[in-house]
Amino acid sequence: MLYVTGITGHSGQWFVKRLISEGYKGRIRCIVLPESDTDFLNKSGLDIDIVSGNLNDQEFLTSTMVGCSTVLHIASIDFSRNVVKAALDNNLDWAILVHTTGRYSKYKSASAEYIEIEEYVLKFRNRMGITVLRPTMIYGSSRDRNMYKLITFLHKIKFFPMFGEGENLMQPVHARDLGNAYYDVIVNRSTTFNKGYNLPGKRPLTYMELVRTVSDTLGRKNVIIKIPLWFSILAARVYNALDKNAIISVEQVLRMQEDKAFDYEDAVRDFSYSPVSFEDGIVEEVNEYLARYNSSRTKQR
Repeated sequence: MLYVTGITGHSGQWFVKRLISEGYKGRIRCIVLPESDTDFLNKSGLDIDIVSGNLNDQEFLTSTMVGCSTVLHIASIDFSRNVVKAALDNNLDWAILVHTTGRYSKYKSASAEYIEIEEYVLKFRNRMGITVLRPTMIYGSSRDRNMYKLITFLHKIKFFPMFGEGENLMQPVHARDLGNAYYDVIVNRSTTFNKGYNLPGKRPLTYMELVRTVSDTLGRKNVIIKIPLWFSILAARVYNALDKNAIISVEQVLRMQEDKAFDYEDAVRDFSYSPVSFEDGIVEEVNEYLARYNSSRTKQR
């Protein structure tokens, strides 16, 4: 039996769609929060056992993992230690953990905890197979917490402030590509067992290119105003000094200058990973936003 966490999440739902399209016949035990919408799982036609619970509950994890052979942990990296412990207690032979490329950030506040968690779980590779998948920023629908905000801002506001030159590289990955990757990793066990893979989008693009791509896809002609980095840092410092609940810090401004581009040739080689380009992938998210926006305006009339 396959044990899955986070299946109701953004990429988890794409994983379900891939399972359906492949006619997957294996049994699946899905751990969901009590308040999760599981209607799509009930209608999937898959052999799914839905169990509600909390991943902070070690006893719950250990008891519900009985009878399983492989765990796919899509939910937050924060629970990876708990999941691996439960897997070891049940003698599972393979754990596939979805972590993040955020572990490579040079800023300790962004990477230290990710590194600590990952190094802890990898210590157990001598007792079970542990495959780690590290996506970049995930986008693809209104469920993402980053790109959808950018789309909304660019649609509503003509002028876009950019800290620095916008030459830092980014490589967002579509949630569909991750859902497909989860399936392909599982069915290519002979090559993916006990390995680690970075999972970015098709190619890196500068932040400036990314913003312009979203603006063009929206049909907008946003004016991008570059704010010198020194002034951005100064403004962030003043803002933080005046507001204890400031939504942006100096370090966040600096992290926005950091390249987030990654090679994925090993994923191509081992399970034919083939992500979509950002230019193509962002279209459906923009269309979803515009449909919601137009529907909202229609209702207000």
